[in-house]
Amino acid sequence: MLGRIVLATAMMFGLMASAAAKPPAEQAFDAWLDAFNRNDREALRAFNTRWFGDPDHNLAYLLDSHEETGGLEVVQVEHSAPAAFVALTRERNFPVQRRVTVQVDQADASRLEHITQEPLQIPQAKALDAFDAFATQLAEADRFSGVLVIEQNGQRLYAKPFGLANRQDDTPVQLDTPFLFASQGKMFTAVAVLQLVHAGKLGLDAPVGRYLADYPNPKMAAVTIRQLLSHQGGAGDIGVLQPDEGANRAWVRSIADLIKLNGDRAPAFPPGSEFEYSNYGFLLLGAVVEAVSGQSYYDYVAEHIFAPAGMTTTRFPTLAQMGEVARGYTQNDTGALVPSFDQLPWRGTPAGGGVTTADDEVRFVTALKAGTLIPLPMLEEAIRQQTDWYGYGFISSGPPEFPHWGHGGSAPGTSAALSIYPTNDMTIVCLSNRDPPVCDRLLTRLHWHLSPPPESTEMAGR
Repeated sequence: MLGRIVLATAMMFGLMASAAAKPPAEQAFDAWLDAFNRNDREALRAFNTRWFGDPDHNLAYLLDSHEETGGLEVVQVEHSAPAAFVALTRERNFPVQRRVTVQVDQADASRLEHITQEPLQIPQAKALDAFDAFATQLAEADRFSGVLVIEQNGQRLYAKPFGLANRQDDTPVQLDTPFLFASQGKMFTAVAVLQLVHAGKLGLDAPVGRYLADYPNPKMAAVTIRQLLSHQGGAGDIGVLQPDEGANRAWVRSIADLIKLNGDRAPAFPPGSEFEYSNYGFLLLGAVVEAVSGQSYYDYVAEHIFAPAGMTTTRFPTLAQMGEVARGYTQNDTGALVPSFDQLPWRGTPAGGGVTTADDEVRFVTALKAGTLIPLPMLEEAIRQQTDWYGYGFISSGPPEFPHWGHGGSAPGTSAALSIYPTNDMTIVCLSNRDPPVCDRLLTRLHWHLSPPPESTEMAGR
């Protein structure tokens, strides 16, 4: 009997010694996976405090990631060393894999440099299944309502409505339900500006003051059209979009009113020296469109962009003209879902805020790629990275072998995303009447599992 106790004790201490002998990176991985799979905010904060010295390190991402994956199960340890550990894992919600990498801080082995998750690429059909499963999961949990549409090579791959367009009368979302598009309107303003540049009526490197002769601040008047298009003008925000700017929303009705509100302000930095996303910069571009074309901004984009592209629903209604537009819903400070209508400005602006449908966004992309709106060389310049992730009115990202471009839109109760993948000839649209970044999360879910066609990868390697 004594011998058995001694043997059991020896085995127990052997196991403890074995666990204690694990390299720091593997110990960190084990602790991280336990906290991650428990989906416990405080457990994750405790892990972050121990290994990163910051309880909120990537906390929102980790909670979102757990919602997406349902947790992770280890499939295979790919690498284990004192300072680095790599494991291949499988998601619990959907049978796809993620590679998790743990890197110990070289200067302090008791701290981590990073933990990364890398979703593995899978066949396109399976990626679409995972995308649909996540969208359905979010909708069933009342975390998403909206429309998702995917087209490839001119053919529709996926089109689905989710949830309610109006919770007050239980109106369901339909594929043709109009949604607010927020900052996606910057694409339309950029195309309008580039049309006028192509017509010889505007100069990309001309100062704003050339076209807005009475502009109040001379330093802002010296900012160029190009700098505004690429968010390098230091123009700042417009003063009506934040929840606490209701007093301004009460009286602002026009582009002229917004210039009156912001026109005395100088650039926040020497123009061209930095990148800072700017709504007011695009408001000024809209004012320039009016001055050069002789039309109101709204009439110009309706005639020169929406009509030739066949965008029959896209428009800039006032608050009294919302009609069948999906009503936005935002979470308040207590987490309750409430209407966001009172946070909308009286009308959208050249910085965004109009109404569109998923089909209209597809038509816009089709017209761009056909050269209907601006010449194709000009489009190529607009979607080229002029900064780290922005062109001229378009977001531009991704590696050379698998780039994507488009634009998102975010406001309380509004989330929108449009991504175009030239190498796959794929267009993805998400419009939602819920808080951001729900559309970005959905498109990211698909993005990480997609891969470029073999021929584009081969070309990139030459």
